[in-house]
Amino acid sequence: MLLKDYKFKLVFPECNPSATTVNALADLSDDISEVLPYLNAIIKGCFYNPDAGTLRFVKDGRVITLYPTLAAVSGLHDENEAREVLDSLKELINNTYEKREQIKPSYKKGDELKVMDIYKLLPGTNCKECGEPTCFAFANKIVRQEANVSKCTPLHSQENSARREKLVAMLELAGYL
Repeated sequence: MLLKDYKFKLVFPECNPSATTVNALADLSDDISEVLPYLNAIIKGCFYNPDAGTLRFVKDGRVITLYPTLAAVSGLHDENEAREVLDSLKELINNTYEKREQIKPSYKKGDELKVMDIYKLLPGTNCKECGEPTCFAFANKIVRQEANVSKCTPLHSQENSARREKLVAMLELAGYL
C-alpha cells in the first residue's frame, strides 16, 4: 500500500465564490510521485507533467489533479461526495501501485484539450440542439467529459464532415472516448 490516508478540506472555487459546487484539497499521508507514470499509462485523457510532478484528468465531470503529496478535486456537491471520490482515488492509487510490475509506465506528456480548440471545430451555429445555450458552452462540456460530440447535430452534416473528423481525431488522441 502506497497511500495510507489523507485529510481534506472543502473550498469554494476562487474564480467563482457563488458556485454551487465545491473543491476538495486533500493532503496525502505519503508521497505518490512514483505511481504517477503508472497512472498516466492506464488513465485515458490525462495530462502528465513529469517536470512538475503533476497528473491531471477528468473523471465523471470532475477535474482531478494529483501532486506528490496533494490531491485536488473540483465539481463536488458536498463533504460526503468528496470523501467518496477521494476514497475511490486512494483505491485507484493503491491498486495501480500494487500492479505496477504489470504496467509499463508512461512518461509521455499528454496534450491538454483546450475549450477554444474544440470550439473552433464546432459549426458555431449556437443552435442549442445539443442542450447548451452556445457552442462555446458545449465545447466546455466536451472538455470536462460531460457531453459527447454526437449531441451536435450540425456537426454530423455532410458539410461539416471534415470538422467532425478533426474533432474526433483530437479527442481520441487526448484519450477521450
